Amino acid sequence: MAVVIAVAALIVVLFHRLRQPLILGYLVAGIVVGPFVTGLEATITPPGGVPTPIDTRAIVELLARLGIVLLTFSIGLEFSFKQLRRIGIAVIAAASLEVLVMIAVGFQLGIALWGKDSTLEATLLGAMLSVASTMIIVRALKESGGLDNEKARLIVGLLVVEDMAAVLILASVSGLVSTGGIETGELFSLVMRMLGFVVVSIVAGLLVIPRLVDYVGRQRSNELLVITVLGLAFSMAYFAIWAGFSEAIGAFVMGVIISESKFIGDVVRRVEPVRDLFGAIFFITVGMLVNLDYFTDTAFIVTALIITTVFVLAKLFACSVSTFLFGFGARNSLGAGLSMIAIGEFSLMIAAVAIGSEAIDETLYPTIVLVTTLTALIVPYSIRYTHKLTMGLERRTPRALLAMASYVNLLVRNIRSRSRSSVHLSNEMRNSITRLAIYILVMVSVSVVATSMLGHTAAYSDQIGVSEQTVLLLILAGTFVVVIFSLIGVWRRTVRIIEVATSEAMLSTKSAENIGYQATSGALKWFFLALYVVIGFIAVAPFVRSLVQQNLLFDLVVIGIIGIALAALWSSVQTVDKKISEIFEMRESTPFLDTSRDLIEIEEIIAAMERAKP
Repeated sequence: MAVVIAVAALIVVLFHRLRQPLILGYLVAGIVVGPFVTGLEATITPPGGVPTPIDTRAIVELLARLGIVLLTFSIGLEFSFKQLRRIGIAVIAAASLEVLVMIAVGFQLGIALWGKDSTLEATLLGAMLSVASTMIIVRALKESGGLDNEKARLIVGLLVVEDMAAVLILASVSGLVSTGGIETGELFSLVMRMLGFVVVSIVAGLLVIPRLVDYVGRQRSNELLVITVLGLAFSMAYFAIWAGFSEAIGAFVMGVIISESKFIGDVVRRVEPVRDLFGAIFFITVGMLVNLDYFTDTAFIVTALIITTVFVLAKLFACSVSTFLFGFGARNSLGAGLSMIAIGEFSLMIAAVAIGSEAIDETLYPTIVLVTTLTALIVPYSIRYTHKLTMGLERRTPRALLAMASYVNLLVRNIRSRSRSSVHLSNEMRNSITRLAIYILVMVSVSVVATSMLGHTAAYSDQIGVSEQTVLLLILAGTFVVVIFSLIGVWRRTVRIIEVATSEAMLSTKSAENIGYQATSGALKWFFLALYVVIGFIAVAPFVRSLVQQNLLFDLVVIGIIGIALAALWSSVQTVDKKISEIFEMRESTPFLDTSRDLIEIEEIIAAMERAKP
């Protein structure tokens, strides 16, 4: 500990002077002292006893797990249901969508890098790439302009939701790693049991724990308060392990429960120094467990660079599109995407949990450490130059696509405004979105169950007295029917949402009325078709790859899917651009015909873009 903390202090001071994230300093400190500590041949000699060798690597891994408990507990303390309500359903939905997209992209990338037999590694990679680093991003935001602006508040909201999702992902990953493999049915069962554990623990804990913490807080003893809350945190962590889950989920749940106490401010202030110490130790131990021999391997470096590039592009796309779809504006959405391109603490926690499993490729751990380092170096500059990057992208964006983006954002924004004042619209949209979610849940659940059943066709054939091929056919046919009907339901609900949205938007958006109901709703239908095709293909591509053995045929399928999506998107863009151009021409010939502020806003954006062109 003397060597670790002393070296860490020196390196962290240097990184602070260089204005680099402290996480990088901790990782570098761990990498520097790692070979001296993990390779140390230490012994302990009891009084009058025989010297006993100590496994220093096991001690390092234990310190890492202690750091995970305290970090997740602190995140739970800073999380509250009131804060979740303030964030809003739009931010929660946008963050959930982009996390799911990133899990699918990471899984796809893992299969492409390590082969179709590496499903566990691919799943872990998807989990690691799905959440951004709160520590790195918040600090970069503070240094570049503060947190008191619309874009920063959007980013912080996304990070809060991601942290909550990350704890659930971390707990799920712990269960997968402990089994040494991944089965779709087991994963579904694990997630359901874990959600049940979280709900029951929070409901039961809220009845007792906040009152206990309030009683201790009234004693005005800092020592008593710290010992009590840390004792509760570690007790809940152990209870989670006893129940078959990760210690992280237990510590997080206890933090959420304690956050409802009246003395939460005192708890956070008293626990913060302990959290900082063990948080630093955690990141240092992550660096200590890295094998430096990999950094001389060209294939390892290339793999890390590929993962970094795919993560940055995919995270930029997922965050920008998801926030844009929920009405946060093109510039704010792009700013959020440029600010979220850093993985950090939770990715390293997942890597720390996975490192002890023999079923996982040993290169995955140092790869994620290197990717974390690279993204931590990139994100301060992407945040600092967000405005310039946004303006540069606008200058190079085709006018038609810019008009489409501006108009869709105006419609979504007006729908959100109308839904707050119209009970009928609010109920209609809630009903449609609920049914849409049910269709998607049914489709996913049936697919998961069918996938788990495919491995037991022989047993089913013996039980019902038919051939194995018949059982296989029945499973596939039943799954196909349910999926097709679910897809039809998803599309019908989407069409209904579009029709209601466009008709209601006309009440507050004069430009929508001028463009026309049919043209607007038709353009949005093509837009959502393109989006569904892209997201759906990302989700099912691994199964398509397993069914299509020839690489050329799979490439043709990919090209076809991309072609359909681009054609649908282009049709939508052309429709809106044509109608908006017609209205602009009418405005020029008859200046007082249309005084819509929405069209003026679109016109000003396009004019500013054209003036900025060289």
